[in-house]
Amino acid sequence: MPVKVKVQDSASQVVYTDAVLINGNPLGFVLNFGQWAPEEPGLVRVYSRVGMSPNHLKLLSQLLSQNVQAYEERFGEMVVAEDRAANAHRIGFDTEPPKPAR
Repeated sequence: MPVKVKVQDSASQVVYTDAVLINGNPLGFVLNFGQWAPEEPGLVRVYSRVGMSPNHLKLLSQLLSQNVQAYEERFGEMVVAEDRAANAHRIGFDTEPPKPAR
């Protein structure tokens, strides 16, 4: 059965994001969508926040992977440049202890 989508007036404006900060605990995740502030290195201005259960986050991850695959099949491989600003800040969960700075 096709899904019907109705965008509420309060959500009609699309906000561009170049930074996604993810926080979570065993009960759920919060995705913070924002933009790097060019005038202040290291600052991300958050414009939208979305909360979801761990199960829904995993389903979102699978859906994103499917969409990337379909995009690349149609338009070719996406080239992802190293994002030095993002690498300067740990985003999300650490799965291992931080390595000493060199």
